[in-house]
Amino acid sequence: MAFSINIQIPNMNLNKQNKLMYNYNIPRLIIFTSILLLLGGRSTFAQRMTMDEAVRIAVDNNNAIRLAKINIYKEEAVKLRSFNVPRPELFIEFEGVKGSLKNYESRKIGVLQELEFPSNYFLRADMQETQVNTAKEELNKIVQHTKYEVKNAYLSLLLNIELLQAAEENLKIFSDFLFVAQKKYDAGSTGNLELLGARVNKIKYENEIKNIRSEITRARSEISRLMNIPDLNIEPADRLEFPEMRLDKAELLKKALSENPDLKINKFRKEKFSNKLSLTRSELLPNFSFRYYTQKIGDDAGFWGMELGVGLPLWFWWEQTGNIKEAGYELDIAAGEEQSTIRDLENDINRTYEEFQNSSRQADFFRLEAMPEADEILRQSKTSYEEGAIDYVEYLQALQIIYDTRTQYLNSLFIYNSVITELEKLTGGDIK
Repeated sequence: MAFSINIQIPNMNLNKQNKLMYNYNIPRLIIFTSILLLLGGRSTFAQRMTMDEAVRIAVDNNNAIRLAKINIYKEEAVKLRSFNVPRPELFIEFEGVKGSLKNYESRKIGVLQELEFPSNYFLRADMQETQVNTAKEELNKIVQHTKYEVKNAYLSLLLNIELLQAAEENLKIFSDFLFVAQKKYDAGSTGNLELLGARVNKIKYENEIKNIRSEITRARSEISRLMNIPDLNIEPADRLEFPEMRLDKAELLKKALSENPDLKINKFRKEKFSNKLSLTRSELLPNFSFRYYTQKIGDDAGFWGMELGVGLPLWFWWEQTGNIKEAGYELDIAAGEEQSTIRDLENDINRTYEEFQNSSRQADFFRLEAMPEADEILRQSKTSYEEGAIDYVEYLQALQIIYDTRTQYLNSLFIYNSVITELEKLTGGDIK
């Protein structure tokens, strides 16, 4: 069992009497809501909102976006490890020990610090910085995909609401037509074929209405899922319209090549492996060690000493050579993936732009030519049929032309707006 609850909060500028009634009604409302919950009903919340509002809420509530933000914080924390200087070692050394540690010739107490070649720290930091940038673009990719899904679901809802209105209007026409056909049949002025045809068409549109309502339910459920608000029954505040745009393919491609999240992720990956290759080569450079100590020789104290050491990679042809080759291959793979992404992006922009041009032409044709003529056909055919100037077959053909024209117009608007949302996804930002 599902209950739909619409709660309107009264204006808070209350006079004394209204305050008493307001305070009285609130407990009753709470009790009523509690009873519904105890009965096991699930509340469905009707909310009227625009597409932009639905997108904003979906982005705010999306769990994948929340996790992607946490991943950015994690990568920024890992960046702090880039300058990971080894721990200093405190040491004590005894030399010339005879019998026990109390009997020695020399004692040293000091600190030992090892360091990599300085460039290693900066290259490692640069490599991790690309990881942070990659995480940011992965977040942007999820945001853009979420916007795309919400907009498409919202447009689907708008389309089916408009189709439902058209089907209901057509059903009313066929219901009226059935009524007239029944009267003519009863009067003996028409045959049984006309009456049966009217009944079949009425049943056909009744079934069409059921299918469209099912699509509306599906679209609302999808929007509710994307917004992460269970049982939300959204009522769109927008309409399926034709926002006329003039887009330039070269500008779209230029924007896509600079802003597309997938391509930017590939570029950061290539930059990461380039830094990794430089780092593995830099690791062939010597490490350094530094020892500083105080020394006691016999009974004489107060001696100080310092030692400098250099670590040479004598065995570089094994591990280090393997690391360099691995990083080089990873860079080659990343560069190849970047080029592949560029080719795919260029193809997607070309394809989607052609779809935009085609849907724009179709929407213009239906809006400026076909729809006005269809409205005139409806007006004239209805009058002519009622006056007997045209027969059943001609009237049926006219009604079918009108309905098909309207549904094609609505579908052309849906495709036009859907293509714009896809272009926004490809170019990584809104198109105005």
